[in-house]
Amino acid sequence: MSEHKKQLRREMLALRRSLSENVRKDIEERIYNNLVAMPQVQNCRTFLVYASSEIEVDTRRFIKRLLDEGKTVAIPKCEGKLMKFLRIGSLGELVKSRFGVDEPISGAEITDFSGTVCIVPALRFDKDGFRLGWGGGFYDRFLKDYQGYSVGICYEMCCGDVPKDTFDIETDIVITENGIYSRDF
Repeated sequence: MSEHKKQLRREMLALRRSLSENVRKDIEERIYNNLVAMPQVQNCRTFLVYASSEIEVDTRRFIKRLLDEGKTVAIPKCEGKLMKFLRIGSLGELVKSRFGVDEPISGAEITDFSGTVCIVPALRFDKDGFRLGWGGGFYDRFLKDYQGYSVGICYEMCCGDVPKDTFDIETDIVITENGIYSRDF
């Protein structure tokens, strides 16, 4: 891992931690509203969504809404160097993993990703959808063959240039509190 990426990760973590709770909640409300207004989200029945930690854009409210609407929600579970997406019926089915993120204890594995929307985490996105992740490469390996619609969600202040490697895979769009960035526009 390059020293530049390590430094950028530290900077993004410090920037996120610097947000007051009120400012963070306001920003996340706007991101949430931009996300749920998207036709791709409104028309989808199956979602692949990470369970957010306290320094990531909140996904738990979105997950709860999807479950309340009777939609299928699958949360990633890391095994070895790969991620599986396991269906959940509630947020109560999650436990802390070895990486400190919430994962499903068990659940039916989703293997048909056609017509799905995947919400992708990152510490930083550029406006073309490239991301600076946590360094494990899990999402790059998954997105390489993913045929659904990928959505990055990020605080606008964390958007900017991202160092790219040949194995990096971009998302279809990036949503911030200020709007939507898409390669299709």
